[in-house]
Amino acid sequence: MTDLDETTVQPDVISTHYLAGIDEVTEHLRAANQLGLGVRVRSYLEADEEGEELVERWEVELLTSSPIHEEETAEPSEPEAAFPAE
Repeated sequence: MTDLDETTVQPDVISTHYLAGIDEVTEHLRAANQLGLGVRVRSYLEADEEGEELVERWEVELLTSSPIHEEETAEPSEPEAAFPAE
């Protein structure tokens, strides 16, 4: 039996899209699903144009196939703390 790391090839990135809203992300995910493409989605915070507030942005990478993630075997020792409501 061979090790997964030795035989696994990560999919190639076809394109990267930077989106401002979850509706756009959903639309891209549906289209990728219909085309049989893999996706990698990341969210990040960015200062708005006035620099006063942070806004959520999304990065969607379209891939030639679905990426493979190894499951984590170790569970976190402490639960993550929730942020207090403002």
